[in-house]
Amino acid sequence: MQGTLKSLWFFASLADRGGNMSRMELCTMSIIRKQNLPVGSDAESSRWSHWARHAVTVLVVLTLLWPQGVQAEYPQWDLAADVKSRFSTGCSSVQELMTQAEANGLDGLLFGDHDRKSIQYGLPYVERILRMKMGSPALLDNGAATYLSEINHNDQTDDTLVMVPGVESSPFYYWTGNPLDMNLVAHNWDKHLLVIGLPNSRDYEELPILNSGFTTRYLEDGYLLFLIFCVGAMIGLYGFMGKRWRGTSFLFALVMGLMAANTHPFKSSPFDQYHGDQGVQPYQDLIDYADSKGALVFWNHLETSVVGGFQGDLVQVKTRTDSHPEDLLLTRRYTGFQAMGTSPISAVEPGEEWDQVLMQYLGGKRDRPVWGYGPNDFRCGGKRGDLLGGVRTVVLAKQKSRLAIVEALGAGRMYAVRQGESQSRLSLDTFELIDSATGNRAVMGEEIKAANSPDLRLKISMTGGESNAPAQIRLIRNGQVVKRGVLSLPYEGVWQDAAPSPRGYYRLLVEVDAQHQLVSNPIFFNSGRSTNTEVATLKAESLSAPDPDLLPVAPSVAETPAPLPAPAEPAPAPKTEPPVVVPTTVTPTEKYVEVTGRGVRLRKGPSTQFPVVGKAAFGERLLFVRRTDVMLSGKAWIVIQKEGELAYVWEGLVKETD
Repeated sequence: MQGTLKSLWFFASLADRGGNMSRMELCTMSIIRKQNLPVGSDAESSRWSHWARHAVTVLVVLTLLWPQGVQAEYPQWDLAADVKSRFSTGCSSVQELMTQAEANGLDGLLFGDHDRKSIQYGLPYVERILRMKMGSPALLDNGAATYLSEINHNDQTDDTLVMVPGVESSPFYYWTGNPLDMNLVAHNWDKHLLVIGLPNSRDYEELPILNSGFTTRYLEDGYLLFLIFCVGAMIGLYGFMGKRWRGTSFLFALVMGLMAANTHPFKSSPFDQYHGDQGVQPYQDLIDYADSKGALVFWNHLETSVVGGFQGDLVQVKTRTDSHPEDLLLTRRYTGFQAMGTSPISAVEPGEEWDQVLMQYLGGKRDRPVWGYGPNDFRCGGKRGDLLGGVRTVVLAKQKSRLAIVEALGAGRMYAVRQGESQSRLSLDTFELIDSATGNRAVMGEEIKAANSPDLRLKISMTGGESNAPAQIRLIRNGQVVKRGVLSLPYEGVWQDAAPSPRGYYRLLVEVDAQHQLVSNPIFFNSGRSTNTEVATLKAESLSAPDPDLLPVAPSVAETPAPLPAPAEPAPAPKTEPPVVVPTTVTPTEKYVEVTGRGVRLRKGPSTQFPVVGKAAFGERLLFVRRTDVMLSGKAWIVIQKEGELAYVWEGLVKETD
């Protein structure tokens, strides 16, 4: 035993000659002390059993061989992001979307139902009182509490899919034209931001958007004028109570009351739609609001020009939204933007808006980088070419849970991929920077600090086992293409940059064809040397010839780090305020209810505010699915199935039956 311990101590001392005890030395010393064995004592060797000696030997050898600073692999999870349900403009319920998602091989759904989908125009000076309203019901009309309850319930009762609630918001629009001339146009109607992770329903209801609910957030902006009109109304009422000038006093009180109602300070936004374009400030206000709540914010549809309209009872209204990729540069503190869509996104091209924003971050002009994600923008399968999962956001998260997925989205550990109608997609199996001297590495969204040029390890394939697919690849460093080529998939290799910048990032663009594309997020590197980082420009030099010093080299076995077990999971984050409605309880489906009323309406959601999707006759038997906790007069709304379609009905209009 003495010889064994001396050998262990010798190998431990070799692990660190820098003057401080290494992890190996401390580990070995701890083992010896716990057994009360001074080094060199044969008298105590009998206390060590045969299995203990082997355990110590294995522990020491593993620790000696364990690479320092190497992280565990992140599993990849496929998400369909920005999915619309029946709560706004979608055609499917949450449960129906889950069934489609499982069939399409998805791991999660990130919802992006519209907060409001209405537009208002009012008469001058009384625009809040005498106005016309056009549009369709959306999330806030149907109830944010119910929305969160439905998603949370299904997320908690089904562990095959991760369900993440979100909201797509259009905080501002402005009018041009005149209704009398029949040329009214609402500009920026489809200028959207996706907000993910608002803690509770009240945060949804207080979003800083036009034409929403009452808030006290902007009381200071208009309370003085409001008080003046209120005092004027009171004076008019006082005069009306007298014996003289009653008619004039009443008219004065009425006018002052209308003006007070029209200028009330309990507004949902500090802006209105009648004073022209307000630039990016309305959108920055929403970003700041979401950021203060700990939520994530992504710009959507930056490069989509939309022309539409509404047909009202008296007038036809047009809507127009121009492309606005420059907003990436004009706004701050947002999380990311749409980097993949059904059409090419120019902002992801080398030297364009995304690179300019990232270079501002490197230059200290922004306090955080910006990430790209792939919104699916799914509404109705089979319409507009919609396919659930046709565009995916692939997330690198430690586990398949809402907390881990949202954390990865905020950290940029993800890539966007388009697969169209194909069953296979591009897969970025490995994309990381490795410091060969220390074994430290970084993946997308992370930064590696290395004195020398790090190695870039890359592995790309096609899911479904497809091979020999030619893929065009562009490696971008600090806004410029430094490597361009055509690779045969699957591909695996290590690239070495002979002359990297002292600080910067790498990101990747891959394309097989128009239906199979991939956009990675950046990996940052920092050598510790001082640098004057230049902001990427739109000049043609950003597409210069590849750097001849950046050549692919075959990976060697010695360079490959030994696999490590996953690190311990971090402690769960503090729980946020739960939704107003508690999750429902799943009931067996082999159960029926009988309609006890005549012409009972079946609705799209658990409230009379939801539109009618069908009717049931007196005595008709409906398949019972489950009971919600949304109550009306002491009875719950329940989910039923009729002719294969799910709908909601109030429990007071049916009775249980065999």
